[in-house]
Amino acid sequence: MSLKVCYLLPRLFLGKHGIVIGAGATNCISLALELSRLGVQVEILAPVSKRCMVFLDDNPVREIVKPLPSISSGLLGKSLGATHMLRKYLKKRLQKKHYDIVHSHSGAYPYAIVPLAANRKKCARVHSLYCPIGTKRGIYSKWWEMSFAVRFIYNKLDKVVAVTENVYNSLVHTGINDKRLKFIPMSVDIRFFSPPFHNIENKYFPPDSDAINILFIGNASKAKGLIELLGATKILLEKRMAINLVAALENQSEIQEYSDREEYAKEYIKRFKLEKSVRLTGLIEKIKNIYAEADLVIIPWNTTRGPSDYPMVGLEAMAMEKCIVATPFGGCPEMLGYGKFGILTDGYSAVSIADTIEFAIKNPDVRNKIGREALQAVRKFSIENSGKQMMELYESLLVGRKV
Repeated sequence: MSLKVCYLLPRLFLGKHGIVIGAGATNCISLALELSRLGVQVEILAPVSKRCMVFLDDNPVREIVKPLPSISSGLLGKSLGATHMLRKYLKKRLQKKHYDIVHSHSGAYPYAIVPLAANRKKCARVHSLYCPIGTKRGIYSKWWEMSFAVRFIYNKLDKVVAVTENVYNSLVHTGINDKRLKFIPMSVDIRFFSPPFHNIENKYFPPDSDAINILFIGNASKAKGLIELLGATKILLEKRMAINLVAALENQSEIQEYSDREEYAKEYIKRFKLEKSVRLTGLIEKIKNIYAEADLVIIPWNTTRGPSDYPMVGLEAMAMEKCIVATPFGGCPEMLGYGKFGILTDGYSAVSIADTIEFAIKNPDVRNKIGREALQAVRKFSIENSGKQMMELYESLLVGRKV
């Protein structure tokens, strides 16, 4: 009799050609597909907006996702609405179906109350946390992460999965017993993301250019550091360095802050006459191709309080054998081997980012060596590895349990 698992996501944003947006959602979906490949019966409950529903039919997860109505009334409204919706539909689903494991995934700890709607005597209740507790800056206020509240919720779960060592350590610091914790790293599909065997014709960057191609992927939120990267680009161009920057921006969640800051970015580009060297695009559907065109992938984030502690763009870039330049936020130094698999800036300012990019440009041997070592290192983040560890965790939780 195969294992039955229910995954819970606070929201699921999709694009064309099977694209899943957001590191936590991408990791959750990848795990679900890998577990399905291993013979596990997996269902995913997640709010899906009407805008994204049209892409579900073209997505490999269409057979296992049970889409729920999406609440769209601001960031807090969406969060509270998603929590209520997931608990409500999980209870309904449990009346019709038995699960051995009910497992929620989120960046913020309060979503862990959702699997608590399941009966502990009938199934194991698990939560994966993607953002560390107590991180500075970001979208959540301090009351959101009071230690006693974290302990109150997590101590009711059978297991809490930390997707980075940084997240794990933050939970220990909060007072969660390490026996309740399990570190299973975020994963990337290295069967899909891999270096191309032939040269890719440039589609996103200018063709026939000797300039260094620099790539940013993400949204325009303050946390992702796009404006600082534009400032760094301005500094480098003033030094007459030959560079092209493509910023692939998405806002499938339709958050007003992202839209406002994207407009500000456009004004910045125009004000400082960066149009010839900077291009802003929307969501890139064939994401592997734009990685292949890039020489450097830049991750100028300033927090993981909201974004995932391991940026998925970093894991994907490593799998594509790309050199990464990143700020020293959250779990990124850990992911990049503290400078072995990527180049870390000294700080978060435009000057610091520019200096590090300049070093990478002027040292192609270092850049290429880092890309090669990143490709080797990313194997430990493979979906096969994480799927195997997750299976072992589930089996350990069910030992001696009557289900």
